[in-house]
Amino acid sequence: MEHLDLNIFITSADDAELAEYKLLAALKNYKEEFHKYRLYPFFGEIVEVSNQLHQLINSKEEFNKLRSKKITGIDLENQQLIYEYTEENLSEEKISRVFSFIEWALPKIKETLEEGAAVYDFVENNIEIKEIGLLPIYKDEGYFFVRDNQERMLYIYKFSMAKVVNSNVPFQSLKTNFLEAFKEEATVVPPEAIKLELIKKYPDLPNPATYNLDTDVDFPFNETVLPVAKRKFIRFLAA
Repeated sequence: MEHLDLNIFITSADDAELAEYKLLAALKNYKEEFHKYRLYPFFGEIVEVSNQLHQLINSKEEFNKLRSKKITGIDLENQQLIYEYTEENLSEEKISRVFSFIEWALPKIKETLEEGAAVYDFVENNIEIKEIGLLPIYKDEGYFFVRDNQERMLYIYKFSMAKVVNSNVPFQSLKTNFLEAFKEEATVVPPEAIKLELIKKYPDLPNPATYNLDTDVDFPFNETVLPVAKRKFIRFLAA
């Protein structure tokens, strides 16, 4: 399966026809996935590439830096990649070709991205986050449930929130761990009963913050429902 990446646009300087073929093939693949209501990792890929291209449009200098650097190691202390820069830059003529190709490609990328965004928005709007029982004062750790309506399964996760600083900008990070899953039968187990069972099994959290991320959407679970639910949940907790 063809995927979008910046290399497609860089190589358009030497072979625009091949770059166009790869781009259209990748967009066709993404649309097919979105038509099956499968968002990830495809939606994340196209959003990232779209953002990168818009940044490059505003800076040819940054494009040359991107073109001429390669990863040589990892700085574990500062948690960042180490790059080595070379003198290999594109000529002005080739840079012009690349940017012309980007300008041609962006409307096509936007059209495909909007199809994925429509699926994302539909799923997000049909997820309701419900608090289960009384919430403790400490809400940065607990459990949440998400239903897979295609397989009639209920998945239970433990979560913890942490503040992370990246480039001096603090943001909230959500860590999740899968705990267990069970098949939902004709008689649905109330979320409150599930919470009581979790307290018995995991006494380290005697009064956990617990949430039901409830939805009737029957789209693919791992590719769509779960990642969208997690993103909505982290915004809910950070609010």
